[in-house]
Amino acid sequence: MKTILVVDDEYAIVEALHLLLRDEGYQVLTANGGRQAQEILRKVHPDVMLLDVMMPDLDGRALFEQMQQDPDLRNIPVVMMSAAIIDPAKLGAPAFIQKPFNIRELLETVGRLSNGRG
Repeated sequence: MKTILVVDDEYAIVEALHLLLRDEGYQVLTANGGRQAQEILRKVHPDVMLLDVMMPDLDGRALFEQMQQDPDLRNIPVVMMSAAIIDPAKLGAPAFIQKPFNIRELLETVGRLSNGRG
């Protein structure tokens, strides 16, 4: 079973993604911010991470940059997410999903990345 880590400071988004991905057959771990995600990443290396760009404690950009410096974490595919208008190319992540989500696009992206097809 593939493991997905959902990181977002908005409880409703975390819950909705948890339920959606669980129903699709994924094991889902959740973090309500970047710091909590760091703790989880010390113990578990998920197959894919959904990471909100803007969070108050440690934003997604900073966490992603930290992951890229860590040989144990740099190969985890990350899908950055944001409601803000952002140029995805500037984030450096393998994928970007605009909030509000298109569920089909989200599931296709997670499926592609979790199967190693970048």
